Amino acid sequence: MKYLLMLFIVVAVLLACRKETTAYEPTPYPLEIPSHFPDMPIPADNPMTVEGVELGRKLFYEKRLSRDNSMSCAACHAPSSAFSDPNKYSTGIDGIQGTRNSMALINLGWQQFFFWDGRAATLEEQILEPIPNPIEMHQSWPDAVAKLKADVTYRNMFYKAFGTEIKLRKPSHNSFAP
Repeated sequence: MKYLLMLFIVVAVLLACRKETTAYEPTPYPLEIPSHFPDMPIPADNPMTVEGVELGRKLFYEKRLSRDNSMSCAACHAPSSAFSDPNKYSTGIDGIQGTRNSMALINLGWQQFFFWDGRAATLEEQILEPIPNPIEMHQSWPDAVAKLKADVTYRNMFYKAFGTEIKLRKPSHNSFAP
């Protein structure tokens, strides 16, 4: 009887300690497109959600995406300067000046090319280049991902936005992707 009671307690404790999983239930983002604009192409594998927009906004201002934790995307795409750089040439974390000004981030959902030379065809491809670029944020993707994974807030936000842990999707043609 004593062993049966002990077995019951052990089973009860093990069942009580199960990790509960939260269901992935993204909220569609209520995008309001002006009547004179065309529909915005949104990739099926990256739908626009409230959680994704919230995560993207946080990442845009995240300085840990740069190698020395000093610069975010907003440093060159300054909201106070129409999401552009007021300087003739943008300067990265190592004080190296680029050869171009950071483009204004306006109505990007309708763009068909990104960067001044058009080398990225989608926003999903474009975002992969500035972080590892040695003139811009100069941080490897594995290091950037490790910094984000170390932050429980980001782990939770990525799960709410994508239903998965933080990970990087590599495009096949991106020269800076890990």
